[in-house]
This record gives sequence, structure tokens and C-alpha cells, in this order.
Amino acid sequence: MRDIKAVIGANYGDEGKGLMTDFFAAEAAEAGRTALVILSNGGAQRGHTVTTPGGVRHVFHHFGSGNFAGAASWLPRFYIVNPMIFMNEYEELTVKGLRDLRIFMDPECPVTTPFDMITNQILEENRGAKRHGSCGTGIWETLLRQGPGLEKMLDMTDNEITAYLKGPCREQMQKRLAAAGIDDIPGNWREIIEDEGLVANYIADLRAMAGIAELKSGDILKDYDRLIFENGQGLLLDRNRREFGCHTTPSNTGLRNPAALIREYLKDEACDAEICYVTRTYLTRHGAGPFPGQCDKAEINPDMQDLTNVPNPHQGTMRYGKLDEKSFRRRIREDFDSERLPGGFTKRMTVGLTHINEYTSPLTQSADYISNKETKVIRRGSTP
Repeated sequence: MRDIKAVIGANYGDEGKGLMTDFFAAEAAEAGRTALVILSNGGAQRGHTVTTPGGVRHVFHHFGSGNFAGAASWLPRFYIVNPMIFMNEYEELTVKGLRDLRIFMDPECPVTTPFDMITNQILEENRGAKRHGSCGTGIWETLLRQGPGLEKMLDMTDNEITAYLKGPCREQMQKRLAAAGIDDIPGNWREIIEDEGLVANYIADLRAMAGIAELKSGDILKDYDRLIFENGQGLLLDRNRREFGCHTTPSNTGLRNPAALIREYLKDEACDAEICYVTRTYLTRHGAGPFPGQCDKAEINPDMQDLTNVPNPHQGTMRYGKLDEKSFRRRIREDFDSERLPGGFTKRMTVGLTHINEYTSPLTQSADYISNKETKVIRRGSTP
């Protein structure tokens, strides 16, 4: 019988979702079962780290974090494709020895253009101390533009794509910048925008990506024994978390997207669905915005290092905080109860604890919580 795992970040992202996805994919491989990782929200701003026992390390963006364990990847319509970042990652993975990279994309996936990324980064730079904490990959700008989906874009000729990029895409960029009071584009950005190679290289990446990834609808879910929904970001960054204002992500970070795909494509099946909420033993936040429980890194562990979430111009430096068990319990329970699955499904909750070698929180010491009949705690993983 097919089984389902949904890997969901419980906090502000950076919890260890890549580690748990790799674990579930490896578990399937050991049992001789095929696995498909579904990147159920977000886009290239996700950065999920996996390190193999042999020391090969990769931060996954467009590919599912089960690749080292032999899993395939599918990007549904909720995922925002970025051809430029895709090709960079594909080349990185091939250099690291991964050759059989089976990746599928829904024909309706939104597609980021270089002008979306440029707009995003200029706006964030202009905000200064009031920055939103964006990763700079153009996620919100892509959605706002409402351009053609992946299949439609691939059906366009190179000349048509060029006209679209230099016409509507540049006009949208200028409109967005003008609305923010930016009438004069900084010289360093103007040089990039006017470079003819910008559009030519983008089209080359788009065509190359099309030669690697295969367009597939959600019926692909029926072709694999284990389905692993690998969410991006975390519950506290969900688009509906109004208390954080503009410091969230424009996507559903909880169970909503996986449940929608399950109801649409697997409604006639009977499956066991494990919803795994992942958390470090402490909190992190990479980017601006309110952070209840924030503390000095030394209060967690002064010697730990995060090789993935390094300081950058858009998100600044990683911030640290104490994990409040009561609010943690409440938000994962609310998310778990918020979505129904088809009648033949059994739905159960688990918790994935990572980075347990760095800090011992009250959650790891709570015997009643660990033995709770409704919640199994998976103690898995140190620093990725």
C-alpha cells in the first residue's frame, strides 16, 4: 500500500526539513520502495541541507532533499520555478556525483524571470533598516506579475520570450520601483538590466531546464510507493500569520497544499499519512520581523555553526531563541486539525527533533509529551 509523509517546518524555517526528507527517502529505499519528493510550496528561496555519511553536502532548492537516497522530485503548481537557480543547482549536483536526477514539473508552475529577482533585490535594498527579510529570489514579484505558466512559456519562441521580458516584465519592474519612490535605478543594477546577455542567458537556462525536467501533472503521485511532501519555510511564516505583517512568505507553509493535492489526485485510495512537524530544540529566524523568545546565541550554544544560513545582504544574520513548548504544541495541533484527508486515509502526527546535540530544551525532557498517544517524537539528527 502506498504511504505518505508530509514534512512541515514548525517554526520560522531552518528546522531540518531536508534532514527528515532524506531520512524518509532512505527508509523507503532500504525497504525496496520507490519514493517521490513533492516540493509542495515556495520556490528557490528554500534551502534544505543534507549531508551524506560520506561527507557530501548539498543545500537543496529545486530538487527534493531525498535525491541522495534515490528519490525523484515533482514540483506541483504551488512551486515557483526559477530557471537560473535551477541550472546552477543542477550543475552543482552533477559535480557532486548525482547523475540520475529524475525531476518532474507541473505545467502550471509559475516561472520567475530575472526582472522579478532584480525588482525584489532593489526594493529590499531600498528598505534599509525596514527590510522585510526577503531572500531576494523574486518569489512575491513572480506571483504579483501573474505571467504565463511553465508550459505556456516553453511553447513561446525565443523571440516571443524576449519581447515578453523586455516589454511587460520590464514595465512591471519599473511600475513596482516607481510605486516605492525609486525613480532612478542604481547604476550597478542599470548595467545588469541593460546587458543583452541577461535575456539571452535566461532563455538558454529555460531551454536547458526543459531538457532536464519533464512536464507531469499530479497523476504522477500514483506511480510511486512513498510520497514525501517536503514543505518550505515554517508555520510561523505562513501567509496567513497576520501578527507578523510583511515578514512572512506568500505561500501556505502547513498541511494545506499537501492535503489539496492528496484530495485532488488520491481521493479514491486508502493510505497511511504521517504528518511530521520538524523543529530544532531551539528557535531560529533568518530575516527581519518579530521574534518572541529571541535570545543571544550564547544562551543556546556559543560554539555551534550553521554553514547554510550564513549572513547575507537581504536577511542579515541568523537569530536565535528559546522554544516555547505550549505555543509549539498549539500551532502544530491547529495545523494538523485544519485539513481533512479522503475517507480511506489514516492521519497521524509525529514530531521530528533535530540539532539535539546542540541544545537540550524542555521539549526533549518532557516525558509526558514524548509518550503522548497522539504524538510520536522522532529523535533524529544532529547538525546537518
